[in-house]
Amino acid sequence: MPHALIVLLSRDLSLDGSVLTHIPGICCVRRTRSSIGKYSAIALVKGLCLAVFLALSTLGLASGAQTSHPAPKRKPKPPQKELKRADIDGSMVGYIDDSSVHSQVRLRFDAGFNDPRPDRAEYFYAGECCPPASNQAVQRTLNFQQLYMSGEYAPLKRFSVFTLIPYRWIQPIYIPAPNTVQPISSGGGISDVQAGLKFGLIANDSRQLTFQFRSYFPSGDGVAGFGTNHYSVEPMLLYYQHLSDRVAVESEFGDTHPIGGTTYYPGTTPPTSQNFAGDVLMYGVGPSYKLIDRDNYQVTPVLELVAWHVFGGLQTGNDNVVQSAAGINVFNIKIGARLNFGNGNSIYAGYGHGVTSDIWYSNLFRIEYRHAF
Repeated sequence: MPHALIVLLSRDLSLDGSVLTHIPGICCVRRTRSSIGKYSAIALVKGLCLAVFLALSTLGLASGAQTSHPAPKRKPKPPQKELKRADIDGSMVGYIDDSSVHSQVRLRFDAGFNDPRPDRAEYFYAGECCPPASNQAVQRTLNFQQLYMSGEYAPLKRFSVFTLIPYRWIQPIYIPAPNTVQPISSGGGISDVQAGLKFGLIANDSRQLTFQFRSYFPSGDGVAGFGTNHYSVEPMLLYYQHLSDRVAVESEFGDTHPIGGTTYYPGTTPPTSQNFAGDVLMYGVGPSYKLIDRDNYQVTPVLELVAWHVFGGLQTGNDNVVQSAAGINVFNIKIGARLNFGNGNSIYAGYGHGVTSDIWYSNLFRIEYRHAF
């Protein structure tokens, strides 16, 4: 507010007889008694108008300050979300091990045909400790069936433990010859029980990298062809990559290492011994494509390419001659499809075929039911 209020009056308004008085900081005009009433009323109206104007201005500034909005903050980039534990759509494969870490149960059945070297490196069943007798029949091949019951429990999002109980039936086929003895006959029994753990190294909405450690226990009768008669450990890396809404690829890389194994004495002089069991490297890749994607079910074909390399051990070859298995490579191609339905249910059906001259089997059919919690 100004320190001096100067009231200017027009000459038309009578200033005759007016007296000008000076007060420090204020300059006023003393009017005559006849005009002071008129000009006091005018000054009062002007003062009221000024007060109303100042009040409205103050309210307008306060209202503007209250309604002003700060500049919007930039939203941070959302982090990659972890996979849900019960989301089993991440794994479509039927032969390559599943990289998902979650609680689930499986029931699987295999039917294999034409396994000419079932004792190779004691990977399928145990070998013999010495050369076969002269009257022992020559085994030409083997057909087998296996039923697997497995369960996996994940107390944490990235950690699980699992166990697998297999039951095996075998039908060895021998070259007909008179007066020969068949060392293994057709039958069935429990095979080697497996147990292990899985740890998720990477787990998000686009990829998974899982470390799996599996142990084999000699619960099956190796002499009867139902087990290996030794312990084994199998460290493995499992990988899943989500490429698009319909395309994914999965892979595995690991080694089966025997602990112990059958000691073979070839009957040479000086006496020597060799371990029938040997390390077997396994690796594979499996791309899949979600062909049908409905709200209540999905159908996904999958192609799997799986290979093995035998580092050591022995195998029984033609005419019952035991020979080295080191350096053998086996390659299989497997085709199948998985049907996902309901809440965590899926069924896989597939076929595997041995491509190389050295094989584990010529043909194998697999069907599996899986339920994830």
